[in-house]
Amino acid sequence: MKKLTWVSLAMVVLMMITACNKSNIETPESVTPEAPAESPGESEMEPESPAEEVETPSEEGAGVTYTVDELYPFEENVYRVYEGMGNEFAGYDEYVDFLSDSRIQLRRNNGGTEIVSVLEKKDGMLVEIISKAETYYKENFLDKDPEENKILLKEPLTLDASWDSEGQTATVTGVDVEVKTGIGTFTALEVTRVTKGKESEKRVEYYVRGMGLVKVIDTGKDYEVSATLTKMEGNAVRKRFVNFYYPNAQDERIFLYRKEISFTTNDIPKILIINAYKELPKEAVPVLTKNTKVNYLYLNQDGRVYLDLTKEFLQEMNAGAGYEGLILQSLANTIGDYYGVSKVMLTIDGKTYESGHIVLEKFEALEVNYDSIVDMN
Repeated sequence: MKKLTWVSLAMVVLMMITACNKSNIETPESVTPEAPAESPGESEMEPESPAEEVETPSEEGAGVTYTVDELYPFEENVYRVYEGMGNEFAGYDEYVDFLSDSRIQLRRNNGGTEIVSVLEKKDGMLVEIISKAETYYKENFLDKDPEENKILLKEPLTLDASWDSEGQTATVTGVDVEVKTGIGTFTALEVTRVTKGKESEKRVEYYVRGMGLVKVIDTGKDYEVSATLTKMEGNAVRKRFVNFYYPNAQDERIFLYRKEISFTTNDIPKILIINAYKELPKEAVPVLTKNTKVNYLYLNQDGRVYLDLTKEFLQEMNAGAGYEGLILQSLANTIGDYYGVSKVMLTIDGKTYESGHIVLEKFEALEVNYDSIVDMN
């Protein structure tokens, strides 16, 4: 009986030890539970609050600034085409005739006329200082005195900036405005012009950085006319036909030949014309001798062209009175035709024209005359 008691006691102790060991095996490793999310203000670094529906300054246009140089770079040999809507003369093409550090001369052809304008950059402004319609000849007007003062752009070019010029009020009505053109969609500065007393009419212009003017919209009570850039070409060459007249010694008539001349920015027209004039067609005889040079050639405000040649023109002519008359008539027709005038003032080294056969009195002009012209084209 006593032996059974000790055996029973040993079994009880053994069961208790086994139970303890089993408990230690089945219990998982202790894991620190995640702390609950901190409420605002309890963390040393607060999480960002949700973004509010607030427009940024660029979206509103505030703080966006342009410069004249950015919006209207001066570049040579650039050719642009603008597609017109609303009027047969709304569209035009444009070429850079002449260029200097501060001025640019543009030629626009809308199919009805050619307009030459000179723009100047000064004091943070872009100003149109010369505008000439019906100007079909190429001549450098960059050094001419300003004839007008139309401010196209004026810094600071920011939203709501405004300026007055030539009876108009111009206002920057948009910055970073999306504008669609024929060569792509761009971000532009929008300028709205209103003529005083004609508030129902307005002109909206769009300028793009590095490109200049890309679109214009004119609106009024019953109309809307626009011109949009559809082509922009660099390193372009402008070509045009020029009429050249040569005498025919056999039957005392004058022959007309059309020649295509290529112009680039800052080419001197008198050099191109004289060089082309010396290139003789097969049936023609020369008007200008090999060594003849031009001292000056320009259209004056009196509507006459002034042409001054070197003495070689007379020394190398070697012509009788009748043939000399044909030479002078051919010269007058060629120069007068190019400039679109009827009178040419010819001098030799600054003195009145005088040969052994013909003498031109002071202020006497050669008259353009297209009678008995034989068109050889």
